[in-house]
Amino acid sequence: MNDVPPSLVAETTAAAAEPARHSRALVFALVKIVLSALALCFLAFTVDLSAAWRHMASQSPWLVAAAVVALSAQVVLAALRWHVVLASLGARASVPDSLRVFYVAAFFSNWLWGGAVAGDSVRTWLSLRMQMRVMRAITSVILDRAVAVAGVAILVIVTAPLFAARLGSTATAWTAWAPAAAAGALLVGIGIATQMHRLPLNWHRHRLLGALQTLSIETRAVFLRPVVALAALGCAVAAQFAMSLAAYALAWSMDIGLSLINCLVLIQPVVLATALPISIGGWGVRETAMIALLALVGVPASAALALSVQLGLLSMMAALPGLALWLRLKASVEPHGSEERTP
Repeated sequence: MNDVPPSLVAETTAAAAEPARHSRALVFALVKIVLSALALCFLAFTVDLSAAWRHMASQSPWLVAAAVVALSAQVVLAALRWHVVLASLGARASVPDSLRVFYVAAFFSNWLWGGAVAGDSVRTWLSLRMQMRVMRAITSVILDRAVAVAGVAILVIVTAPLFAARLGSTATAWTAWAPAAAAGALLVGIGIATQMHRLPLNWHRHRLLGALQTLSIETRAVFLRPVVALAALGCAVAAQFAMSLAAYALAWSMDIGLSLINCLVLIQPVVLATALPISIGGWGVRETAMIALLALVGVPASAALALSVQLGLLSMMAALPGLALWLRLKASVEPHGSEERTP
């Protein structure tokens, strides 16, 4: 019997696995479409849509424009956050390059079915085209997400006492501390990640273990270096503050009685829910979370729905410059577009 060449076996295995990967991706996309459709249909039948429209129809165009400016500032601040992470990992990317790539990723996050996953995938791919190492490109995106979550956690913890005081009722005051407890757990988890590489394991036994060790070391480089941590977390907190300002401007414009403190606390869990890859661009999930959370401070479902829909649409508008940048980058980003130093 003739031996089959190993290369042929590998090619055959890869070819057989390709249809399975496409099938899983298609099933996952269909599940997200169904979940978004079900959530939106449920809201359409349970929320007074005419009341939601009246909230939007009476708005001040100047406050709506202010919300767009705040959402655009959020994209810029998030890009600067990623740039700080890149610099801490030893990647030589200029601020304009980081801003362009991040804006393109923001466009894909807001306009494609994949949401944040699609945006992060595009960001990683463009980083590779700028000759960044594969592991470093992936790690930079993961750590950027970790810093963004840490920024949300910091805002939730800082504002929890004020939010609890505003709730007033002892029967519901605990709800202000539940998000703070979850935020604290997230920060503890990040702290544990910075120390994982110290565990007495044979990290080189498996490629996955080696990747986890590298991720732990680079998490330490971002979060335990004071200058880097202050810069990255400062940008993260500022970006979330900008999102809350946009929500506050829209709430003020619709006169729904939502304070800035309430926006700072309640919008953060909505952002996290929207980032989950279980819906089409966060639609349906964002609206459901917004209605449930704003009900804690007495905001009617129709007003919360109007606010959520506007935040989604204006976020898409704020990300539109990423389309023009994508069309330019598609033709201009070459492998020699960036270099990287050895850390």
